[in-house]
Amino acid sequence: MNNDPNNEQPKKVKIRRDRGLSPLWLLPLLALILAGWLLYKSVNEAGERIQIHFNDAVGLVAGRTTIRYQGLEVGIVRDVSLSKDLKSIYVTADIYPEAVNILRKNTRFWLVKPKASITGISGLDTLVSGNYIALLPGDGPEATKFTALENQPADTPLEDGLKLQLKAPNLGSISIGSQIFYKKIPVGEVFNYTLSDNKKEVIIDALIKPKYANLVTDKSRFWNVSGMRADIGFNGVDVQFESLSALIAGAIAFDSPDKGKAIEANHLFKLYPDINTAGRGIAITITLPDNNDISDSGSPIMYRGLQIGKITDVSLDEKTNKIIAHAAIEPSMREYLNSGSRLLLEEAEVSLNGVKNIGNLVRGNFLRLIPGKGEASRQFTAITRDTLEEQQPGVATFKLYADKSFGIKRGTKLRFKGLDVGRITNVELSGDRVSFDVLVQPEYTNLIRSGSRFFVDGGVDASISSKGIDVSIPPADQLISSAISFTSIGSKKINKSYTLFKSRSLADLADEKLKGYSSISLFAEKLPPVSEGSPVLYRNLQVGEVSDFSLKDNGVSIKLNIEKKYRHLITNHTVFWNRSGIEVEAGLNGVKLVTDPLSTLIKGGIAFDNIDQVTNRIGSKYKLYPSLSSAQHFGQLITLTADDARSVSNNTEIKFQGVTIGKIINIEPDFHTNNVKIQARLYPKYAQKIAKSDSYFWVVKPKISLSGSENLDSLLSSYIAVQPGKGHFSDTFKLGSAELFNSRVTIVLESEERDSISEGTPLLYRDIQVGQVVDVSLGDLADRVIIKAQLEKQYRHLVRKNTVFWNTSGVNVDIGITGANIKAGTFDSLLRGGIAFATPEKQPLEPQVKAGTHFLLHKEANPKWLAWRTAIPER
Repeated sequence: MNNDPNNEQPKKVKIRRDRGLSPLWLLPLLALILAGWLLYKSVNEAGERIQIHFNDAVGLVAGRTTIRYQGLEVGIVRDVSLSKDLKSIYVTADIYPEAVNILRKNTRFWLVKPKASITGISGLDTLVSGNYIALLPGDGPEATKFTALENQPADTPLEDGLKLQLKAPNLGSISIGSQIFYKKIPVGEVFNYTLSDNKKEVIIDALIKPKYANLVTDKSRFWNVSGMRADIGFNGVDVQFESLSALIAGAIAFDSPDKGKAIEANHLFKLYPDINTAGRGIAITITLPDNNDISDSGSPIMYRGLQIGKITDVSLDEKTNKIIAHAAIEPSMREYLNSGSRLLLEEAEVSLNGVKNIGNLVRGNFLRLIPGKGEASRQFTAITRDTLEEQQPGVATFKLYADKSFGIKRGTKLRFKGLDVGRITNVELSGDRVSFDVLVQPEYTNLIRSGSRFFVDGGVDASISSKGIDVSIPPADQLISSAISFTSIGSKKINKSYTLFKSRSLADLADEKLKGYSSISLFAEKLPPVSEGSPVLYRNLQVGEVSDFSLKDNGVSIKLNIEKKYRHLITNHTVFWNRSGIEVEAGLNGVKLVTDPLSTLIKGGIAFDNIDQVTNRIGSKYKLYPSLSSAQHFGQLITLTADDARSVSNNTEIKFQGVTIGKIINIEPDFHTNNVKIQARLYPKYAQKIAKSDSYFWVVKPKISLSGSENLDSLLSSYIAVQPGKGHFSDTFKLGSAELFNSRVTIVLESEERDSISEGTPLLYRDIQVGQVVDVSLGDLADRVIIKAQLEKQYRHLVRKNTVFWNTSGVNVDIGITGANIKAGTFDSLLRGGIAFATPEKQPLEPQVKAGTHFLLHKEANPKWLAWRTAIPER
């Protein structure tokens, strides 16, 4: 132990810990807060990242190319990359937060480049700042992927302003960018064009700059000022064009009359082809008559020799049955645009008597205003001078009819004793005739009477008759131009129509012929060889003549004048026929000639008489037959159906007991039923007896054989026979055969061999023929021969269910020890063969057989069969 006082032990040090935060920790904390704020700001300012697909990357620079909306930068391109297939470009861009809400499915992007054309220069700002991507907001759900447009969208303008639409028949020289002028100041431009819904017109979208929007009203008129226009007329040549740019690139101009109202966006206007048709003034519509020759490019509207308006457009109405013209009238003429005013169509008239409005031949017709009084109106109907005259009080109008025009035209004068009293206002076809509309001036209407006769008065008129030669030469002016003259006879009533005669002599002749005549109308399929004046005969006595004929639907109408003293000869049974020329009737009895009177041989003629049970009318008119024979034979029409028509032809006769009661008129095949339709007529006096449902028709043909001959009367030509029935009326029948008529029961015989049996082999009962074989064929299994035989009607009761049949054909020779036994039938059976039958003597008798009953045909007869003597009554 050290007891040195200087050597003291060290004292224990007390260490105290500082429990506070060191100021040095503030620096990293501040750095962390700053980094978080910078991150937040970076994320917040980055906005939305999108992807845009481009076809090429020309002018796109990452970090430099901006995205703009209405000139305001709303985003920037971050990256430009190629697609995996190396065919397209993908642009990654950031949209600033304030513009994120415009990113929708239908938002459109496109690249803006500098562009220069004849209509102007656009995109100049890109020359300094470089190309940029323009944006146009759309609708739909939010989206981040888009496909850029190749060009600026044409249907939506980028600038503000008044949007409107123009309707034109075609686009012409107008294109996107074409300017719109007001007093030659550009105030807008075209930004789009499309076809209308009906694909017949062009709809042009235009934008008027905001400061000029008030210039457009509902009264504005737009017209095309593209290219150059030249008008050539009597006043010289007028050449117009707006400007050089309009001449090349197209342009539109407009103006707006006073008192127009403001329009809403997309208001539709009509685009006129030029300023002349734009019709700047009071707009009116005019209904034009047909064949008006009004030009749709500025035909004038005149008043007292001064032009007060012009036609701007001519078109059809919605129903395409009216011609509508649009016109513009000078505002100073407003008071004359009323319901009482009329617009007169002034037309050119050129004739030998003079010329009127010759200028219309080159520049078209024009309209003249005739002032009136009434309420204000903007709709008018143009009238012709003829209509104007017809509207005058006291005028008379009616029609003339003739077979020819005789050179008469619209404007031809109507004269009475050489004075003009009216004129022809229209000439047209009316059916098969020519109709003339006549207008008579009020002071001369009393000259037109019910019996007036109108005739062509012009040229030299010469006629030769039994009274001699009559030559009439009119005045010199009538030799140049024809006129219509008339006589003034009869009551004061003016008829609706008259006949126009070719000459004065024909008109006088018509007066004479109509005295004491009754008129009868006939109808024929074609015109017989008759003419006006041909005689009408009753039993070779002339009782009238042909007065007129005309074409009608499916035929000809012929008018007859019958003298009143013979009118009683025409009754409900009267039949008319052609009596012209010579009738020839040839038959087995020779040739018969029937000649008509000399007058009918020269001029033709029509005869009539009363014949019962002959159809004599077609509607209200009498039927004209080609001849008396055809009239007598025109009876009931019936139809016969046959498997073939090899034995008949047209004009084949139908007979009953040798008497002809009708004939065939037509034969034609029916491919649907695979048969032939034969049309025939039954003569009138026999039709009621023959046209019965159970009447039977068959073809009669000659039959010649070794055993005899039948129907020799049909050697030259076969005919159709008929057996009248007693049923109800019918006009349709089946053409059968004589065998089916004479024998209504067919039986079937079965044999092992045919032997000498064939069609026509007789069916014999006690060596009397009672039927015959009609068919021989093999059975279905080819194990037997099937023979069909038919019994004549009066012998059908001889065959019973137990009747036996055997073959009696040829000669049967049996040779034995005792000698030869020869069996032969009758001479007829040796020639044709035969089948015999017999019925057992059993009482009561078995019932009669039905059609189609089968029997066995034995090769030869049993001797006991030959001994049967069975009594068989008919009933």
